[in-house]
Amino acid sequence: MKKQLKSLNVLKGIGILMIIMVHNRHFIMKDMSGLRQLINYGQMGCQLFFMVSGMALCYSWFHLVSKNAAPQEARLTVRQHLKCSGQFVLRRYLRLAPGFLIILCVNFLLNVLFMDVLDHSPGFIVNRKPAAILINVLFLHGFFPDYINNVFPGGWYIGTTFILYALFPLLILLFEKIYSLKRPLIMIIPVIFLILNCVLLRYIAGVTDNELYPYNNSFLYYFFTNQLPCFSLGILLYFQEKTGFSAKCPLPVSIVLFAVTCFASVRLYLMPEQNFIYSVIPSLVGLSFYWLAVSFIHIELCAANLPKKHFFTDFIASCGSHSYGMYLVHAFVSWYGLKDLSYFLTLGGNTYNDLRLYSALYLPTVFVIYVLGLYMTKLLDIIDKKLRPSG
Repeated sequence: MKKQLKSLNVLKGIGILMIIMVHNRHFIMKDMSGLRQLINYGQMGCQLFFMVSGMALCYSWFHLVSKNAAPQEARLTVRQHLKCSGQFVLRRYLRLAPGFLIILCVNFLLNVLFMDVLDHSPGFIVNRKPAAILINVLFLHGFFPDYINNVFPGGWYIGTTFILYALFPLLILLFEKIYSLKRPLIMIIPVIFLILNCVLLRYIAGVTDNELYPYNNSFLYYFFTNQLPCFSLGILLYFQEKTGFSAKCPLPVSIVLFAVTCFASVRLYLMPEQNFIYSVIPSLVGLSFYWLAVSFIHIELCAANLPKKHFFTDFIASCGSHSYGMYLVHAFVSWYGLKDLSYFLTLGGNTYNDLRLYSALYLPTVFVIYVLGLYMTKLLDIIDKKLRPSG
């Protein structure tokens, strides 16, 4: 299990590096010499997080179940399941909320300073409506098109994540029921979620006369049903690992399947936004990351001759273990910092080569965000211990 969790940390590290890659682009790259769309694919680091979270939460859930169920019981009673569900959702909220609230307040104060005092446009403009802020504080913004992503930088991901966390006890129950009936049938669950999502998004687009339409970075793109198939792939992999799926799957097969699905998702991503392709892209991206996870777990479990320590992979795994802290703080560097840098570099009509500047700044910004993320994670751990002293 420890090796699988280390692989998941490497995957989360890749995810946060992808997100920094795309967010660094916002204010310093205009043309990008034709690389704009390809760099924008870094936004799919969020789908990598969704897939990994689905698997990682299974470990947390069954650890919680082991504390609430008697050893001789084969499965939880309804009452025990409800108790575990309440504890699980509360713990997820207590883990997400403190950092979210801290950064929300900092963003709000920075907006007041920049816009009201200095008369300068900040890297992220906060929607200051009381209703918008309240809905975000309650983590309900994933249900509100007007508030889903304009109160907190990248806040849509956290809003959607919490909805999926809240649904997780039901999802795990569904997987357990089907797994107990016939194990291979669990593979159709993500497919069913994808089909239902496509039907739902087409219906919503139809009844709103396409006012709500799943184009990239839209409300329906962010909507939890659009990310649910990707999330459920992680749960699927957890159940498959009970029988050692990754170790049994030949490494060349999983690598080829990752390459094929990754190529297909990039190809689809680069196509014009039409025919509801963004109701499918998150799931296809999630499938590519599913096969990447299978490859990583296989290597961790079966490649005994690999060196135990490697700076590059250890650093990425460390980024993964601190990825939430890095996600919370990265806007201060990627959005606020780089926007002001671009502003100063273009004073007096000066220009710069955006691709060169982007390339030169990527690694330094990763390092700064990593350090800030470490301190944010430590702060959140302290708060978490205060809120949950029993662990």
